[in-house]
Amino acid sequence: MQFAKLHPGIDVRLSIDNRDKILGLLARSEADLVVMGRTPSHLDCEASAFATNPLGIVAPPGHPLAQRKNLPFNALADCRFVVREEGSGTRAAMQHLFEQYQTPLTVVMTMPSNETIKQAVMAGMGLSFLSHRTVRHELASGHLALLDVAGLPQINHWFVTHLRGKKLSPATQAFKAFLVEQAGALMDSES
Repeated sequence: MQFAKLHPGIDVRLSIDNRDKILGLLARSEADLVVMGRTPSHLDCEASAFATNPLGIVAPPGHPLAQRKNLPFNALADCRFVVREEGSGTRAAMQHLFEQYQTPLTVVMTMPSNETIKQAVMAGMGLSFLSHRTVRHELASGHLALLDVAGLPQINHWFVTHLRGKKLSPATQAFKAFLVEQAGALMDSES
């Protein structure tokens, strides 16, 4: 990791969980910094955007919609979807998008991780709504296809967030500065 090379004396611990659990850690001040796609409106937080997070619909490469271009959003109305669990920010963004386009969402399977969702989509169990960054290797290898749907990709942002009143240690301040100043470009170079 680039940060570790720049700051060899700082130990960074990363935990990945769903939005509800992360918000609990943040509210109880049990996490110094959190990375999230939507900042909480019910907590007094400071949030800094550091990278884009494009989201879209992925399918197995042989899916009938995978070869079509410029699909209207309502073409997804009869599709089956494998989705993240309740409390996931990605699921909330997907539900909001389907409501915005007044398109029914048929959920056939709920899974707690993007990796299991990718496997389910590759196996033909349904389509999914995932970050392009999450599926970049599977798209490049031809194991997944990104559907060309009007209004997509949905461009969200990643934010580094902490409680506004939290006193950040010098190490935490250095990591936050690294994310804001360099992480977006590093993530883009890997896409």
